[in-house]
Amino acid sequence: MILLDFREQIEQWRKILEERENAREELLKLTRELRINSTKAVAAIHAGNLEAARTLLDNASKIMDEIFKYRESYPEIYFPITHDATQEFVESYAFFHVIKTGNLDLDFSALKVEVPAILTGLADLVGELRRYVLDLLRKGEFEKAEHLMEMMETIYSNLLTFDFPNKLTPNLRPKVDAARWMIERTKSDFIAAKVASLGDKISNVRE
Repeated sequence: MILLDFREQIEQWRKILEERENAREELLKLTRELRINSTKAVAAIHAGNLEAARTLLDNASKIMDEIFKYRESYPEIYFPITHDATQEFVESYAFFHVIKTGNLDLDFSALKVEVPAILTGLADLVGELRRYVLDLLRKGEFEKAEHLMEMMETIYSNLLTFDFPNKLTPNLRPKVDAARWMIERTKSDFIAAKVASLGDKISNVRE
């Protein structure tokens, strides 16, 4: 049995931790860039600029490729650091797909992110769809708004079936509860906008 000098071992441990620290700093930088691009993509979608959103999502995808390089080498820092940023990436990517195609048939496996981030990203998507629906209601586009509300319901009803411990699906349950509240509020807003629109039509006819 080969005995290693204690000081040599200390230096080995120090080197391991220094490498992890460098990896952590780089991951933090990459996840910040990922969140910035994802957030800007969502803003571009709300502004009606899908071309800009597409470019930002392409940038985000390239950043994800860099982030994935750390998954196998540094799993102990990868998962705690990347979850929030990757769920935002999922949210923005799915939001873009829904607005562009009008459906939820996106191949989420192509994003290569972890399942918990997909689930919480979808839960957050309900909030962005609510914002989009409210804008449609202001424009009087009720049919399109109703279609998006149906998708909000679809997301919620499916996420509700994931009854797992918080360790496996971090923060999913409170996000699903928030989604339910947003759906109910959006339904109320839809009815109020529809009634107001009908009232305006009746007033115009009488005039």
